[in-house]
Amino acid sequence: MPKKAVVITTCGTSLLTNVAREDAILAERIRGSANTTEQSAAPEQRNAIAAAAEKCRGILARGALDEIRKASAELNGLLGFYNNQLAGAKGDMHFLCHTDTLQGESVARVLHDYMSNNKVNVSVQSFRGLRTDTLQNFHEGLGDVIKWCHETLPGYRKDDYHVVFNLTGGFKSIQGWMQTLGMFYADEIIYIFESGKELLRIPRIPINIDQAAEDAVRTHLPFFRKMAGPNGACGSAEIPDGLPETFIFRLGDVVELSPWGQLMWRQVRAQLYSEKLLNPPDPRVKYSHKFRSAADGLAPDQLEHVNERIDDLANYRRDRKMNPARLDYKPLRGNPAPPSTHEIDAWAQSPAWRIFLHTDGDGIILDDLGPGLH
Repeated sequence: MPKKAVVITTCGTSLLTNVAREDAILAERIRGSANTTEQSAAPEQRNAIAAAAEKCRGILARGALDEIRKASAELNGLLGFYNNQLAGAKGDMHFLCHTDTLQGESVARVLHDYMSNNKVNVSVQSFRGLRTDTLQNFHEGLGDVIKWCHETLPGYRKDDYHVVFNLTGGFKSIQGWMQTLGMFYADEIIYIFESGKELLRIPRIPINIDQAAEDAVRTHLPFFRKMAGPNGACGSAEIPDGLPETFIFRLGDVVELSPWGQLMWRQVRAQLYSEKLLNPPDPRVKYSHKFRSAADGLAPDQLEHVNERIDDLANYRRDRKMNPARLDYKPLRGNPAPPSTHEIDAWAQSPAWRIFLHTDGDGIILDDLGPGLH
């Protein structure tokens, strides 16, 4: 029996532009609003996009297969994958990924409704800032795409799904990055050239992170841990010597991780965090000898969780509003054993363990690590 598939389809705007060609005014308003958002769209732009979207719904509703494939690059790729039978997609999961624009959202909604009406499991996925009006927006949007792929797709593969990137539709500026991401996160990339019907299938090519890239992350680990945090930016003067420029994105005097830097960090981080107990990212977070000894006996996956929680704790020390459920910073209940007064989660898998700690002036000292109450 074939594997279940999770199919990620990138959405462009050709569905709208194709139907607007015979109306010069409509076509001009569509062309002039490529990067327009719902908030920034003028009434005439919003009306033009809505009118084009309604025409698209009519084309798809008529159900003529050749007309549908000609109108929508996205559906052209999907119908090619399913041998012209969208019914074959019913047991699979689909994500329609679109730009942070009114046109992108409109296309995704039209496709979502059509697929839902055909009993396909489909969700629309947007990415904040993913548009090409400014380089900063583009980089931030790509960062959200990388984060979503890293947090979402490995779970499907673990559940034995076949991960497919359908890149027949979408903007050229984004497709290059999606092809790169597909080599890390997909089992297969599919594509159809122009308005043809022949499906190009690119199997996953095993990729080993370049040793130089891994060495760069290892060498500058404190910098990457800081930049990957919720306030991931610094000044130019804080860039460590020897860090390749490809890892960073400069906007004036402000520096962030580039999309490539974010991708490399997410690929290498799990390995680094599972090797040993890392030094705290904040010097005001300290380890007791007892805590270090307890951490020495942990399995690699447990070490990874502990290092992640220590990052969360450092973020909480800087901003008391940052207390996510995975951290759960709280006072110890019952009869706490001095000096510990508080606890955080180490990991939630049974048997769940806690990290026990106390404050010392402006700092935090991690006292011990173990199951249940202290």
